[in-house]
Amino acid sequence: METLLNNKNFIKISVVFVGLLSLFVLVKLVNEVKSGGDYNRGNRPPDVITVTGKGEVTAVSDIATLDLTLSKDGSTTKIAQSDLNDQVTKTLAYLKTKNIADKDIKSEYGGISPKYAPVAPVNCFSYPCPPQPESKIIGYTATQSISVKVRAVDSANDIRTGLADLGITNISGPTFSIDNQDSYMDQARTIAIDNARTKAQKLAKELQVRLGKVTSFSENNYPIMYAAKAMSADTVSSSVPAPELPKGENKITSNVTVTYEIK
Repeated sequence: METLLNNKNFIKISVVFVGLLSLFVLVKLVNEVKSGGDYNRGNRPPDVITVTGKGEVTAVSDIATLDLTLSKDGSTTKIAQSDLNDQVTKTLAYLKTKNIADKDIKSEYGGISPKYAPVAPVNCFSYPCPPQPESKIIGYTATQSISVKVRAVDSANDIRTGLADLGITNISGPTFSIDNQDSYMDQARTIAIDNARTKAQKLAKELQVRLGKVTSFSENNYPIMYAAKAMSADTVSSSVPAPELPKGENKITSNVTVTYEIK
């Protein structure tokens, strides 16, 4: 009799426990359904809106760059290098008179290479062919390339003419650019993000949804140069006043893609 009562009590306790557990699961399920949780969504990814934005800023060039290649020939490497050193010294002294700072003068590359006399090949009409004559070194050429930044951009062409007067015949530029381009890229990015946000807000309103957090972002920015075309080196002459070249505009563009979660 006592065993039977104990079994009944155990059954009652088990039923109560199962009932409470079922109630707990039911309440949790209802809450997840109300909150749109993972139980309701399963493995489906969150709903999102993806928009693009574009921002552009323009700026006038504030840097002009001249690229020079100095070269001297000599019968020996010592003579070629010595003559080149004299030309480099005169060039640097001239740039200093034009208020070009040392930090704006950069040596790009330099070296000495042999010069060979032209050799006529020996024609071969029968076997064995006679040996071809060996090339003969008749001298050496020393070269030095220098890049010069001109911050007073309106004087760039005048400086170019002065360099030509020193006997430098290989001059490229001036090419115009922006010194602190990153700040303009930041401005373009800000405009692009605002443009994308406005698009997303308008689209969310039309769809009658609310924007959530940003789930992804990407950017592609680049500068577009609209600078004046530089003259070739052989057009520069000390007998002709150097014209003032237009600096042109630089357009910096940022394209962004932003994805928002929607609620």
